[in-house]
Amino acid sequence: MFGYAPATVETVSVSLPNVTVRRPRKRGDGYRLELGRFVARGSTLAAARADLARQLGLTVESLNADPAFARDDDGTSLIVAIDRPWGVDEYRITDAGHKLTGSYARDQGTPADVLGKTHHYTPIPPRR
Repeated sequence: MFGYAPATVETVSVSLPNVTVRRPRKRGDGYRLELGRFVARGSTLAAARADLARQLGLTVESLNADPAFARDDDGTSLIVAIDRPWGVDEYRITDAGHKLTGSYARDQGTPADVLGKTHHYTPIPPRR
């Protein structure tokens, strides 16, 4: 018979190749771990590893998050808000190009929440 046992939530250990470890040169400096664009810091190696794990976990959570779109009320630009590991990034798009116009902490909500709170944007609802 096929199938799975009931799911449990556990902490697992995963080896990550190619992590650059920068050890402190003098007392009081912290450790720094680099994996691609991720940079984790901590006062101890264990703390830096925990920071790297936290960053990777947040990144995985944001992979399937839908972006949100809005139109500026003056009609000159389109706004897109994208979920990032550190929060929400907001970009303004015009015929001349695009520009990062704001970054919001994770506690500000989803991309749709961020755009909905801005008084001069009209959210564009997703098609279903």
